[in-house]
Amino acid sequence: MAKVMVLTSGTSGIGKSIALKLLKESNDSSDRLIVNYFEEEQKNQMYEELSAEDKNKVTFVYADLSSYTGLEGFVDDVLKISDKIDWLVCNTGIGTYKKFDEYDYELFDKILRTNLSIPTFMIQKFKPHFNQGGKIILMGSLAGKLPYSSSLVYSVSKAGVHHLAKCLMKEFDGTYVSINAIAPSFVQTPWQNGRSEESYERINKKINLHRFAESDEIAKLVYDTLTNDFINGTLLEITGGYDYF
Repeated sequence: MAKVMVLTSGTSGIGKSIALKLLKESNDSSDRLIVNYFEEEQKNQMYEELSAEDKNKVTFVYADLSSYTGLEGFVDDVLKISDKIDWLVCNTGIGTYKKFDEYDYELFDKILRTNLSIPTFMIQKFKPHFNQGGKIILMGSLAGKLPYSSSLVYSVSKAGVHHLAKCLMKEFDGTYVSINAIAPSFVQTPWQNGRSEESYERINKKINLHRFAESDEIAKLVYDTLTNDFINGTLLEITGGYDYF
């Protein structure tokens, strides 16, 4: 049966890997994948990499999901494409490496809004449109479970995301829509550009597998969770055995 799948921030890093995994596993020509993007160049590059078959399944929708105006426009655009949704993956997230003493109200609010508030209200607006058996994935982080010294606000926002999945499970009771959060540790994506060798070595010493995750490994867990009907209200960690000493 054809599915309508919605993915935010799906043209780079983990999001792009999730999009490609969903397309790879799609075996119905009527499947529709709606991919949110923010940067035109990333969207164009990804489009050129797709097969002709996959190009027919994907619709790219621009939105700045750090603002409520962007959220509302995105929801409206998605519902013009389809008023029914099967899978929603909220992958958008931002952070900062500024020190706590350098925070201002605007920066703190923007990160909490982007990482926590926008996904909350996106789910609220899409709630009446989920098909029975629908699935929602929130992208959390190990930083939301362990104190993250590099970014207090990012850590706090992701802790909120984890609890949001558990609370929303109650809100969706009786609808047969499942919601889960996935918490990766360090993943090799463009976000890591500029990280020093010393930083890599220091972090890898804390990971049992002694390496960062590949974004494809996160995408596989996302897909496996979307296709398992009995996972609900759960935080799934994928860390490589972080902090195992």
